[in-house]
Amino acid sequence: MTLSQRARDSLDGMMAEGLRQSMAQHHPGAQLRAVAAPGPASAATHMAVLSIASYSFRIITALHFAHDARTRAWIAGRIGLDESGMGGQPFLDAVCEIGNMCCGTLNRELGAFYDCLGLSTPQVLDIRSLPHLAQIGTDHLQHFEITDLLPGPPLYATLCARAYTPMDFHWTAPEVQETAGELEFF
Repeated sequence: MTLSQRARDSLDGMMAEGLRQSMAQHHPGAQLRAVAAPGPASAATHMAVLSIASYSFRIITALHFAHDARTRAWIAGRIGLDESGMGGQPFLDAVCEIGNMCCGTLNRELGAFYDCLGLSTPQVLDIRSLPHLAQIGTDHLQHFEITDLLPGPPLYATLCARAYTPMDFHWTAPEVQETAGELEFF
């Protein structure tokens, strides 16, 4: 087995952390869980797809989304715009930035174990491309369901990993430290 169970669990944990930081950070009631496949109630029409590549592996992340009023309103609220200002390209840019923040978390955490990582720019693909992730030679494919983030059907995300050499590492989530009144200097 090229990708150990410990590495699979670590990648799943990194993806969950990335989703929490990029999507659910200001929504304490949001629930995140691993699922076998996106549910039939998914309203997704597209995916914001990013990849992390190294000499020894490739990881693809996909944030599923819909071009609908509910998603536009949520995205607009996240970036401080009125929903009427979330047409076409500004909407796609905001979705891709959320995907970039999620994948960036994985990239940062993987950097503790691997050197020479490359992070792609986001690509928007039709959701009908999702089944092809299982056909590109994956060692690990995991879907995530995010509920109670916004009204209506849940949101989904996908992690796909392919290792070219044996991968075995153990990652633990960073501890959240509650602080108040401190200044941070850059």
